[in-house]
Amino acid sequence: MKRIIVILFSALLAFGGVQVADAATKAKPKAKTETVVFSSNIHCANCAKKIEENIAFEKGVKGLEVSVENKTVTVTFDPSKTDTVTLKAAIEKLGYAAKIKH
Repeated sequence: MKRIIVILFSALLAFGGVQVADAATKAKPKAKTETVVFSSNIHCANCAKKIEENIAFEKGVKGLEVSVENKTVTVTFDPSKTDTVTLKAAIEKLGYAAKIKH
């Protein structure tokens, strides 16, 4: 009788452990992100570097790409933490134009 109880208890623990492990390995849903492209008056590598060093650290920014060739700043961000108006203002604060490209 003890042997049956031990086996059942062991099986129960093993089965329960699988469920816990499965729940722990499931990925959390990724936060929703948005991307905005600003046209800007950047004209050199130093302009791009200045924007990269400052805008990348704005709250909610998840990704940033600055193209001197295309004169654009592409920002991927978490809309629950920032918005396009705030990002536009941050770029303008650095001394560059920022117009949302559609």
